[in-house]
Amino acid sequence: MASCRSSGLLTNETKTVVSGKSKLVSVHGSNDTNGALTANIYDNVAGSGKVIARLHIPAGTSIEFDMHGVLCSLGITAVVPNHLDITVEFA
Repeated sequence: MASCRSSGLLTNETKTVVSGKSKLVSVHGSNDTNGALTANIYDNVAGSGKVIARLHIPAGTSIEFDMHGVLCSLGITAVVPNHLDITVEFA
């Protein structure tokens, strides 16, 4: 069985999770505010360029997004707003 790695907890930041070719396995998000929040995941080593996932998480929810091993050529970067917690699992 193949395994994957995790970004660890991300909140209120732009973080390059991994550089180079990789697979986006899943993203877990938790929003404990009174309003919906959105995080973007890019196939890049910066918070710009090709968006591979836009995660809109309703208020008061925790959600897992199964990304089915989306192939990323340049890397994986997450742009996460304040008060939203996510982890990015990748291989």
